[in-house]
Order: sequence, then structure tokens, then C-alpha cells
Amino acid sequence: MATSEADGRKQIIRTIKGPVIERLVALIPALGQYETPYSTVMQSPDLLYGCLMLFKEKREEFQDLLVDEADSPVTDDDAPLRCDRSINQIIGMVVRSGCKAYADQRWSDNAADQQAPVLKPEVKSLLTRLADLVHGKWGDAELPKPTVGHAQKFYAAINDHLSFDWQVPLIPHFAELPVKLLVELGAGCTALHNPEAIAQLADIGRHNMEQARKILSDTMMREMLDTQPLAAKGVAFLGKERYEFLHGAVYEKMGEKFWQMCIDCDRLEAMEDKNAKDLEQMAEQLHLIGGETIERILQHLPFHHIPIFLNVALERLGEEKFVEIFGPDGNKKLIKIFCEKAAAYKLDPAEPLEDLRRRLPDVFGAYLRAPAAFEKGL
Repeated sequence: MATSEADGRKQIIRTIKGPVIERLVALIPALGQYETPYSTVMQSPDLLYGCLMLFKEKREEFQDLLVDEADSPVTDDDAPLRCDRSINQIIGMVVRSGCKAYADQRWSDNAADQQAPVLKPEVKSLLTRLADLVHGKWGDAELPKPTVGHAQKFYAAINDHLSFDWQVPLIPHFAELPVKLLVELGAGCTALHNPEAIAQLADIGRHNMEQARKILSDTMMREMLDTQPLAAKGVAFLGKERYEFLHGAVYEKMGEKFWQMCIDCDRLEAMEDKNAKDLEQMAEQLHLIGGETIERILQHLPFHHIPIFLNVALERLGEEKFVEIFGPDGNKKLIKIFCEKAAAYKLDPAEPLEDLRRRLPDVFGAYLRAPAAFEKGL
């Protein structure tokens, strides 16, 4: 018989507070020093994330708790347990509960009298920098308030967008952002995968966010915020006329990757005087390549060779190495070498594009076999 949602939730909480915590204390004896290990873990994103990672690493220690209605072991994280929820759904519950516990403790009436949440020194340093950015870039009326009511507002703004264990270490960083911004972001919270991205968002400031809102339609603003909120700075940098030009030139081919393209202003500046047809040839990789790559490609390669060059480069190098070489922080020397070698081919006049497509893999293969020698021109 199916468990009611309320009963299922109570069952999950009892299991976590009981046998799960007992096993975590056995695995991490230091947790036993706390009067209430469960509350301590839930209030501390560092401890909570560590416990979630330990659960993944030592799954066998918890397997007898992970069973279905027939008491059969459940190994699929999306399959329902006896409580009718999957492991991934329970992790989402824990992440949200941890966020609420952290917020309640941080902004409680007697926060000064309570033990501060456990945070690593490097996290505290990042939070200080983030707080400075927020105070410098956002209005006084939007700054996080040291009140109990702010804890409720913060949790309400972000609750619907917390589902993944990797978000737990980011909770203190999200707490530094204005609630109004979190409400605006909506699902865009899940597009920020590290503290640096959250700091970049804070650095954008209210002015650029409002400028982007004036430039974009309501539909595009919503899509940008849901997909890549850091694009607001690039949209503001472009201005309405240039944004509309770029949107018309490449959005149809790029889709939501268009917003990833907009996060780098140097890339947008390199595109400033380029025509729509040239940019359209690069559209599939424009969110990955940097300004130097755009300049070199258009300097060395004929119009129809551009997509072949980029497609073969991405295919042969793989995305990580491709971005390392051709991305915003790419290798200028290698970009120049690759473009010059591709331009130097004496192609079969009967089928030049097919000939280029056949021969280009050899260039990237030569680099992969001996990167240092290739870069030295050997």
C-alpha cells in the first residue's frame, strides 16, 4: 500500500535522524562530540556536503536502509524506496532542509549566542569578498538583512531551485545575494555551479541587470535568467542595437548557448565589427571560442572554411582541450599556428571543402601526439 506524502516524509526524517546519523557518527567519530549531531550537520553546509559525499562513497554502509516495499535493495537513485521517494528526491529534501537550517541559524534572534555554522577558512574568505561585492554593487534596500524575517524570505526565494548535492556548498554564497535577485533568477540559480560564478553575478550589479531588462523582451529576459544569468553584463555591454544584430545573426543557430556567448565581453568586443554572415559560420562554437580566435579565423580562413575548421578542431581535440586553446583564455600562439596551417593547404579545386575536411584532422592529430614540439614548430 502506497505511503501518504506526509507519512513518507516523517518516515524519511526519522530514518535520517536515527540510523543514518548513527552510521555517520560511526564513520566520523568527531560528529559524536556534538550534543545534537543532526542539527549541527544540517546547519553547516560544509558538514552536510561532507556527509552527502560520504554517503555516496560508503553506500554499502546504508544499503539495508535503501529498500523497496518488498525489502529488495534499491540501487537506482531514481527508483522509489519503501517511502515512495527516490534517493535523488530524498537528497533534494535534505539539501532544502539544510538550506533552511542554515538560514534559520544565521539570521536567528540569538545567532550571536549560538555556535556559528562550520565553514572552512577559504569559504569564509570568499564570503567576505562576495559581501563586499554585493555592498558595492547593489542598493542598500536590497542587502541581506540580519533579521529572522530575512531567513524566511531567503529560503522562499531559493527553495524551489534546490535539488542537488553540489548546491550545498553554495548555500552560504547564495545567502549573500539580495533576495530580490534570487527571486529574479528563479531556475537560473542552478546555472551557477561554483562560488566564482556567484561572485561574478554579484559583480554585475543592479545597473547592468536593469539595462539588460530594458534591452531584452520579457521572454528573452526570462530565458537568459533561467539559462545563464551572467549574460546580463554582456547584454548591457552590447546595447540594444548591437544585441538585436547579434540575436538576429546567430540566435536561431545557437539557441540557449547564445547566453553563454554573452558572458564574455572581450568576445563580444571582438565581434563588434564583424558581419552577420561571418558570425553565422561560427555559430555552433561561438559560446566556446574567444576574441583572439574570432580575429585569427577571419584573418586567415575563407568564409566557407570556418565551420569545417571549428567542427574538426572540436571533434579531434574534445571540448576541454578545444576551450583551453581556442577559448576566452586561450593560447594565442597555438590559435595562430592552427589557423595558418589550415590556410596554407593547397586544396583540390574540384572539391576544396571535402579536401579540407579530410586533411584537417592530421594537423590536430600532430598536435595531440607531441604538443610541445608542435608549438615550437618542430
